[in-house]
Amino acid sequence: MSVEKCELCGRNDAVAGCDGCGKRLCKRCRSLEIYTEQAGEITVKCFCSECKSDPGLNPQGKHEKIFGLEDITEMVNQDQTNSNRFRIKLKIS
Repeated sequence: MSVEKCELCGRNDAVAGCDGCGKRLCKRCRSLEIYTEQAGEITVKCFCSECKSDPGLNPQGKHEKIFGLEDITEMVNQDQTNSNRFRIKLKIS
């Protein structure tokens, strides 16, 4: 079984398909967007750099992002190392 390579960089193994065009993307080349669905449910969509900036495919792409998932995870985990409080670990494959 051969492993597909990312269609953008060609170096890394592809882990997801772009929800816009279907290109196979690696972790470094994909962009994750959080969408709210009905009744408070959320969906995470994956886009290549071109589809991410296309408002027809990604309406949220036109909005300036203040925080990304990594930023929020870091903020929550800040100064939590010496306490017994909860800690968030972000793992998206």
